[in-house]
Amino acid sequence: MPQLHSETFASALRHAAGFEPVEHGVDARLAQIPPLEALGDLPSGTPVWIRADLDVADHDGVIGNDPRLQSLHETLAFGRAHGWRMLVIGHRGRAADLTLEYVHQKLKATEPGCGPFIRDWFDEHAETLTGIAVKGVESLKPGQFLVFENLRQYDFEMRLWTAVESQLPLITDHFARVAAAFRQGATVYVNDAIAAGNKDFSTTALPLAMGRTALGIFARRELAEHAMRARDAGLICFSGMKLDKLKQLHGIVKRGQVEVILAGGSLAMALRKAQGEIDGEDVSIGAAGDMFNKEEKAYVPQSAIERARQLLVDAKAKNVRVVLPVDFVVEDGSITSDLGPDQWQRDIGPETRVLFDTEAKAWAARTERRTAFHNGVMGQFENSAFAHGTIAIVATLKALHEDGVAVYIGGGEGRAALERFASLDAVTHAFTAGGTILKCLADRPLPFLEALAEQASSGDA
Repeated sequence: MPQLHSETFASALRHAAGFEPVEHGVDARLAQIPPLEALGDLPSGTPVWIRADLDVADHDGVIGNDPRLQSLHETLAFGRAHGWRMLVIGHRGRAADLTLEYVHQKLKATEPGCGPFIRDWFDEHAETLTGIAVKGVESLKPGQFLVFENLRQYDFEMRLWTAVESQLPLITDHFARVAAAFRQGATVYVNDAIAAGNKDFSTTALPLAMGRTALGIFARRELAEHAMRARDAGLICFSGMKLDKLKQLHGIVKRGQVEVILAGGSLAMALRKAQGEIDGEDVSIGAAGDMFNKEEKAYVPQSAIERARQLLVDAKAKNVRVVLPVDFVVEDGSITSDLGPDQWQRDIGPETRVLFDTEAKAWAARTERRTAFHNGVMGQFENSAFAHGTIAIVATLKALHEDGVAVYIGGGEGRAALERFASLDAVTHAFTAGGTILKCLADRPLPFLEALAEQASSGDA
């Protein structure tokens, strides 16, 4: 890679951060990025940054058998076998005070060669690794790894998230200095954090400053094999409270592969309201449409309704059938097809459960696509009173899989519900990362892939 202050670094960062049009799809980007095996020629003792998926939950300091930590095993095993000294970095949540100490304890119990946990490892004022961090790296023997504290305790990690183009020159200079400090620790970088789909410094800028980079074993398999197949889905089942999923769903519609969409949760609220506006009807979405509830997670703003309206217009133009709920379970457990102004929908109702099952199986009987993708849950499934919709959709997906349909489940709650109400082998594959896979299906660029591809195309340091 050229010098950090060069025009090459600035140009590469513009592309990776999404300030330039993306001309290549995910499959093309994957073909540009070296696999982990390409680093097999590194001498024993080489220090290597490992960007990992460490965003896992703990219960009173105890972490269970989390699939994200398990997914790191193959990359760590490869590094151990080749005598690397591995510097593991990652984050937990968005709060700076969430510690990775429990993650370190879990890795120490499950992975050979676990070294120290380093808390205060970067000096933001001096823009350098701390003495403790440097000593920690130097203390590692070949085949060992250490874990650094939560990246998001440092302001540089999320600085790109809200950046506008006019700020990019200053950010580029700042990132170049920070990246130079990271090179004190290692100049080789591996990303095995498929769930880290945001524009973090550690995924979007740091790879550009490295001499050599690669995509980890698990991340490559998830994207190159499973995500590429899930992109062919003719049936999309979407639900949940995150209204930003509308953007991904709209992108999926625009790709022109999907034939039928089943929608639940807050997404369905936005779509129902938008469909009513298109039809000239006043459709109530209950308390979710009341601006006095705008601080509630389930509130549906007008901007989301407008996005839903555009989605429905494009879906109609592409002959995509959008199936919305016809009844709901509300807070007191009662069923209604007409939400009152003070009512919150907490689950899809019994008629909708039958409707979704019927529509999914009818699609499977007539389609040639034979691939389905599901993301989210239909209600607050942790509460048994509001779990019936999720139980029903899991049963439907299991039946489709038994009928020969390739069924893929997005990460997060969808995977958790599958494990609770069925098993992972009830479908073709369940991802550990929801947001990243949605972006992949919607043809949206993935910053970490863009960065790795930019570095690979620019040559070694």
